[in-house]
Amino acid sequence: MQQDIRAPYYGELGRLGFVPGWARPEPSMWPVPKPKFRPAVWRFAAAKAALEEAGKSVPIEQAERRNLIMINPVEGNAYATSRNIVAAYQMVKAGEKARSHRHTAAALRLVVAAKPGTYTVVDGARVDMAPGDVVLTPSWCWHGHANESDAASYWIDFLDVPFVQHSEAMFFESHPAGFETITGSGPSPHRILSREALGSGGDPKVVEIANGVLPTIGLSLMRLPSGTLRKVAKTTINHLYSSISGKTRVKVEGGFDESLAVGDVIAVPCWHAHAVEAEEDAVLFQVTDEPLLTKVGLVKTA
Repeated sequence: MQQDIRAPYYGELGRLGFVPGWARPEPSMWPVPKPKFRPAVWRFAAAKAALEEAGKSVPIEQAERRNLIMINPVEGNAYATSRNIVAAYQMVKAGEKARSHRHTAAALRLVVAAKPGTYTVVDGARVDMAPGDVVLTPSWCWHGHANESDAASYWIDFLDVPFVQHSEAMFFESHPAGFETITGSGPSPHRILSREALGSGGDPKVVEIANGVLPTIGLSLMRLPSGTLRKVAKTTINHLYSSISGKTRVKVEGGFDESLAVGDVIAVPCWHAHAVEAEEDAVLFQVTDEPLLTKVGLVKTA
């Protein structure tokens, strides 16, 4: 094989910290998006069993948050669920408190199972949590969790940590008191009750919630009567779906076809056309990175 006479030159460029743009091993621009993330599903039943096992040997003081991160099964990924958002199942056992902290990453929680006496404290305000609730924790707000009921509580965390990490703009701080003092209670703008947000009626309905509160994350609640079919064209927006009630099926181009029971989560990466069908009357929760992409002019649809 004939040796490339440019090899010494390329070697010297590498020593100087350069890479020739005309000889890259793969291009950096494409005619259309080439997403690396894959459609994937995570089951609440499996997470619940695993968290119960962790509860026997992992104290809340050691874990900071006793949670299970949903890692997208793509090579080289060790954290993110979708490109800009991470999701995780979290458990707080009866009688436990998860200490307060704050971070630049924006966060929210979808409550799957919780008895009265379960709550989050956001900047001193107690925010009660019940199944189907969406609880918001904007960037840099103090927040801790407590469970004063007689059973373990479970919810799904969604955060924009992958985006913040990529931006290298992460800050984190533990509360000096451990668990912050409650200074207020009652109705909270940080708590969204899914049934109230959707209102009464049996017609298909989609409601965007918390607009602007979490500037990088888009949230929607969907009421889907049995047989309802929603089609989503190819888009640069990344989608996460979780079932609040009922049963739905998500079909993604390429053959991915999975049902969603209560508490399950499905990730649909950008540039994947897909359809959501209600197999029975259902309420579905959707999390996207649309606000982030909108701000930088990167929302495109095929």
